[in-house]
Amino acid sequence: MRRLAALAGLALLTACARGTPTAPTEAEPTPVPSAPPGAPIFDALVLHEASLELDRSAWKALRDHYLSNQYYAADLTVDGVVVRQVGIRSRGEGSRNEEKPGLKVEFDKYVPGQELYGYKSLVVDNLLQDASMLRERLAFLVFEAMGIAAPRNAHARLTVNGEYWGLYALVEPVSKPFLEARLGEKSGSLFDYEWRFPYDLSWLGPEPSAYVPLPFQPETNESKPDIATGLVSFVQAINETPDASFVSAMGERIDVDRFLTYVAVENALAEADGIVGDFGINNFYLYEYGAKNRFVFVPWDKDNTFRAGAWPLYRNLDTNVLTRKLVADPAKRQLYADAVSRTVDSFLNPRWLTPQLEIAYQQIRSAALADVYKPWTNDQFEASVGGLRGVIDAREHDVGAQR
Repeated sequence: MRRLAALAGLALLTACARGTPTAPTEAEPTPVPSAPPGAPIFDALVLHEASLELDRSAWKALRDHYLSNQYYAADLTVDGVVVRQVGIRSRGEGSRNEEKPGLKVEFDKYVPGQELYGYKSLVVDNLLQDASMLRERLAFLVFEAMGIAAPRNAHARLTVNGEYWGLYALVEPVSKPFLEARLGEKSGSLFDYEWRFPYDLSWLGPEPSAYVPLPFQPETNESKPDIATGLVSFVQAINETPDASFVSAMGERIDVDRFLTYVAVENALAEADGIVGDFGINNFYLYEYGAKNRFVFVPWDKDNTFRAGAWPLYRNLDTNVLTRKLVADPAKRQLYADAVSRTVDSFLNPRWLTPQLEIAYQQIRSAALADVYKPWTNDQFEASVGGLRGVIDAREHDVGAQR
């Protein structure tokens, strides 16, 4: 209910708030490198340096109206590469904040065609929902290790008009460069699932407006009049296919084993806000391959992971129609359980993940301690990192004890 109330307030304040953007100047696209698969800004082995320069009144307006999606013009520099006259705005749902705003950067907002390493946008995450500031980075590593394509994630020190504004994360947007590099094509329709109410993939009727633009927000092919056709058909098949033929029918729409592995990784990570989240499905993109009527789920926003060392193996699998009907098949239920075990045995354990944690911790510690805008004390930051170590230590044994 808190989430529903917050989102209702967000909608109202977004409609009412009125920030005044900095007037953009005429400019040519900045000549910057274009190499998405190797974009250095997502190199997690580097603590990046990012800076924004913009009118001080614009930065104040963005923070004063942090619930608004109003854009402001700014110059962005990342590791010495300057991109001028980008658009920035406040972003996030529960993470929106006036002191340390999360930011979405649109490189082509005011300069048509402008990109950075092939990307038109960038997420600059304020890391406010995780006191350790490490959970999402580690979670994406585990997804990748298990063969699930996930956005790249790297930490950065952000300065604004010369003032250090804290530790942030540079998160690769799920967009055409990601789709082409990781899924092999970019012509299909990408949907960002935007949580607005608890939803379980149940049938909402044949009207496309029941699904698009909310809760499935189109990110590509937005102008296609029939963009929702495949999605509506997919949801209908999930709900109306008889149980006896469900697995084979879903095999025509998704890679069933890959999807169950995705859900298994979320369980291994002890996540409460994912495909089988406590508030309905959440935190993913859904991509429909071009002209194939096949779909793939892409993980997103994984700062609500590593909740506890003890986590029920089959937790919430019955809370949405797709997972409930898939794991009703004994073979697929076994596949799911085996994937959870494989995740913790191979990757989510002190042998593999703890060294990744310690590298990241040593990299960010000084920047995190110096971050005066974070809503956590330094002692809380250190304690949260310690708690993260404890969860990693416990998961392998906990899963093994439940098998």
